[in-house]
Amino acid sequence: MNQTNRSVIVILAGLWIVLMAMVVFAAWAADKEAVDRLGDVVQYLDDHRNNPGRLILTLGALAMMVLALLVILVEVAPEEEQQELKVEQAGATTIVPAEALRLRLEEVLVTLPQVTAAKVRVFSRDKGIGTSLELTITPGASVATVTQEASRLIADTLRTDLGLPAASPPSIRIVFGGPKVEPVASSVVQPPLEGGGGPAEPPSERPQP
Repeated sequence: MNQTNRSVIVILAGLWIVLMAMVVFAAWAADKEAVDRLGDVVQYLDDHRNNPGRLILTLGALAMMVLALLVILVEVAPEEEQQELKVEQAGATTIVPAEALRLRLEEVLVTLPQVTAAKVRVFSRDKGIGTSLELTITPGASVATVTQEASRLIADTLRTDLGLPAASPPSIRIVFGGPKVEPVASSVVQPPLEGGGGPAEPPSERPQP
């Protein structure tokens, strides 16, 4: 399920919760004139304007609100990572370790000059490999350029380097971070010897008597 469908479901569930809250409020607080103007649903309220009827309606509305809240939690919860990806190509099924593929793609993405960190999620989709990227880029980076280069790099790595089909262009989330720090080569300096002499010579073997 893509992000658009998730957003629609979450919005509808939120509207349902608001509607149920309005029903509960009308059951306990609306006067008779307001009830008369609402229609068929509120006609029940007019016929049951007593505490037992209001309590039943309140419990039913609360149950609907809890159900809608569960739907929201399920939709916004992160999907479980797949351990293995199954890809069908050339009449055969290829099993790809998801963790190894994710690490390979993250390693490739951080080679881009404007990308300081990368998080990749991989999954099976439409007989290919689908990807979702979160890229941390430098403050002056061009979002359009980074997005285009990352998409191209993912496609080239999957298809050319690994021989795997790419299902569709990846979905990319951009986060701005600090400047990219280049690795510094370390050097080991030996401490000077006492007396200012050069490096010590290896000890010579003493002749045996």
